[in-house]
Amino acid sequence: GPAYYRATFNLEEAGDVFLDMQTWGKGMVWVNGKAIGRFWEIGPQQTLFMPGCWLKKGENEIIVLDLLGPEKATIKGLDKPILDMLRAEAPMTHRKEGENLNLKNEKPVASGTLKPGNGWQEVKFDAPVKARFFCFEALSSQNGNDNAAIAEFYLLGENGKPLSRQHWQIAYADSEETRGGNFTADKIFDLQESTYWSTARGDKYPHQVVIDLREEVVVSGFQYLPRAEEGYPGMVKEYKAYTKMSPFKF
Repeated sequence: GPAYYRATFNLEEAGDVFLDMQTWGKGMVWVNGKAIGRFWEIGPQQTLFMPGCWLKKGENEIIVLDLLGPEKATIKGLDKPILDMLRAEAPMTHRKEGENLNLKNEKPVASGTLKPGNGWQEVKFDAPVKARFFCFEALSSQNGNDNAAIAEFYLLGENGKPLSRQHWQIAYADSEETRGGNFTADKIFDLQESTYWSTARGDKYPHQVVIDLREEVVVSGFQYLPRAEEGYPGMVKEYKAYTKMSPFKF
């Protein structure tokens, strides 16, 4: 997830250089307090021009904000920019080929029906449970269509307040729409109510999304936000929620 990285480097002499950001995801760089630019994993945005006048002999400081997280937290100086090299795109979806979630022997911690309408809805469990993995299963939609959508999703802690989502990762999503836009399941915790997870057209209910919380927590319920548009498209009606300390079976 998003994080800042800080390092220092020493120069015998200062001069123009291109910073090689190939092993990083997407974000911004500051050197000696000056904003150098944004990097991204496409052609010209993989290197950033660093004017020599902003560097100095001796110790220099570099700070990187990476929104996605790097493969390797290293930066090299280059004589020339990278302009036309494409990086192979990793699959955007969160389901391996042939992978099917098996909930047959799992007991839900909650099940019920959400009320139709825009805005947040909150569900409280009968009792708090320990969890490392959480599965939300959508059984039907409010409008009777096959599509399921979630704009934002929070788990509630023992005190009833939302838990931090900083380290969350999607372990599995049965269906994600990527042909008509980027509607992958990680949109449910990206802090933006205008983006959302949406299942692919034609994929039928039930739909499931599994979150790896990356830490052991106590969960007492959840909050669900449907899409903000009129008619709350894709809003889930009937649901089940599952928690586990070990990974779900596939």
